[in-house]
Amino acid sequence: GFMQDVLEIAKEKGRWEGQREGLKKGRQKGRQKGRQEGRQEGRQERDKEVICNMLKKKLDISVIAEVTGLSEKAIRKLKNGSSI
Repeated sequence: GFMQDVLEIAKEKGRWEGQREGLKKGRQKGRQKGRQEGRQEGRQERDKEVICNMLKKKLDISVIAEVTGLSEKAIRKLKNGSSI
């Protein structure tokens, strides 16, 4: 009857609001993750620039490794044009 219809409408509204809230939270998490990944990529690009500048200044690879915390192997790869 009437009460059952009201309850069904209330349930449907609750489901709809729950889905909407879930989507909102999902979008927020997605934006957060995207910003975090963007910052990480930016840092990696900046690190590559700094290492390339160190190599251009003829700094020893062992010194660059000590300063940056990267392995000498990774720095040699970068020097040879590969990705770290």
